[in-house]
Amino acid sequence: MSKDKKEKKKLFKGERTASTIIIIIGLILFLITVALDWVPVMTVILGAIAAMATFEVVRAVGNKSKILYILSCTVSLFSVFAVGFGISVPAVGVLYSFYALILLSLGVFDNKNIQFIHTVTAFFASVALPYAFSCFIRLNNIGDINPDYTHQEGIYFVGLSFAASWLTDSFAFLVGRKLGKHKMAPVISPKKSVEGAVGGVVITAALNVLILFLFTVGCKNLYGYTLFGESATKYLYIIPISVVLSLVSMMGDLSASVLKRNFGIKDYSNLLPGHGGIMDRFDSCTFVLPVLYGIVELISL
Repeated sequence: MSKDKKEKKKLFKGERTASTIIIIIGLILFLITVALDWVPVMTVILGAIAAMATFEVVRAVGNKSKILYILSCTVSLFSVFAVGFGISVPAVGVLYSFYALILLSLGVFDNKNIQFIHTVTAFFASVALPYAFSCFIRLNNIGDINPDYTHQEGIYFVGLSFAASWLTDSFAFLVGRKLGKHKMAPVISPKKSVEGAVGGVVITAALNVLILFLFTVGCKNLYGYTLFGESATKYLYIIPISVVLSLVSMMGDLSASVLKRNFGIKDYSNLLPGHGGIMDRFDSCTFVLPVLYGIVELISL
């Protein structure tokens, strides 16, 4: 390996390490806002993340229009704020219809710069992504939304969403690197293997059982409250839930990779050197969060 390549590799590792530290610190600070129930702060953070993710996705398809960026990012930010700050939005379906009409009209009047794929992507990103990120708030506030749950259980659900997304990805990578022989999606993501996927799902499920146990003990000691009741069946429920979330997580990761592959980009941005952009870190979360929120609501029926 040449000296220049060694220097570049060393620089990349240093940047990735620095970005990893920033991500961990940011995650800890976010979880503190969850634990202390600082919903306004949480809302501002998630709104900013949703807007940045929307910007990255719209840019990924080749958009150059500033007005399309501004419009989609504003809608994305407001969508999260509406949930976090309890803003009532009457006839939201009608408003989204007008919003779609405005986006398509931009493509008509500025067809040299704005293509149909740009407007469709802007609409999808600015509606789907903020909904996904706002599920963090919904899960945190689940005790207010659904009387069958408590705030402590909401905190656990927020942690579970991170665990299902990032533990699955991490252990799938580690197992795949050691044991991977069969490619899971060779065209979309050549490094992912079937063995890695199975290992990631199994190890994450086992760890989620352990995390639930530790969280239950901690909740009992701090609040005198047993998470999800005294029955041990909760440890059986968490296994299939974890498996479903891990599979959904991998689907989210692969879906984001499809978009990058189709438009010839490596990362959504270079916001976090060595890791990519917001969507590169939260792609699986955008699938896991709505599914977990749906499971939580269905279980209480």
